Amino acid sequence: MKKILIIEDDQSLYNVYSAELKLRGYEVEHEADGMKAMAKIEDYKPDLILLDIILPGRNGLEILEEMFSRDEFEDMKVIMVTNYGNDSNVKKALELGAIDYVLKYNIVPSELSARVAEALGESEDTPVKITS
Repeated sequence: MKKILIIEDDQSLYNVYSAELKLRGYEVEHEADGMKAMAKIEDYKPDLILLDIILPGRNGLEILEEMFSRDEFEDMKVIMVTNYGNDSNVKKALELGAIDYVLKYNIVPSELSARVAEALGESEDTPVKITS
């Protein structure tokens, strides 16, 4: 089972994203504090991270920069999921190593899970797996 880490401080958004991803058969973990994000990444070792930019303690671009400065995370897949889609944020995130940049207000959970599947090299036609 592929592991997804959602680094997001909005609990309601985490709940929505998590529910959809779990329905698709992913294992999902959460971190809301930017200062604790790197420790969570190191401990959980996710296959993919959904990373917000605006977080308490430390922003997502700083986390992204630290991650990809370390060899152990060079193959990590990160999708930025944020409401801050200005050109400089998008450009910086992609330059730092994010593989996609999604605007929260412009995507529904099923589309996000399809983007996750695509990023992980899975078919979006993969049947929904009901897990307990």
